[in-house]
Amino acid sequence: MEAKKEAGCPRCAIGDHGRAPRADGLKHEITSPRPTVEQLMAWDFDGICEATDGCRVEPDGRCPHGHTSWLRLVGIV
Repeated sequence: MEAKKEAGCPRCAIGDHGRAPRADGLKHEITSPRPTVEQLMAWDFDGICEATDGCRVEPDGRCPHGHTSWLRLVGIV
């Protein structure tokens, strides 16, 4: 897993990389470009994909910063 800049995601910006919902409602926000259908298909075939912050993760996983995979987000896995 690679380290990513925390700028852009308000939850990461305050150093909160947890997965559990926060009482104040602050959520992880998408900070990487949305993938194409072709890219999603390639990730599904390869068994590795990007999280919504650009980290490489397993298709059904989350990165260390708490961002979910694109394949999970769009409902492919």
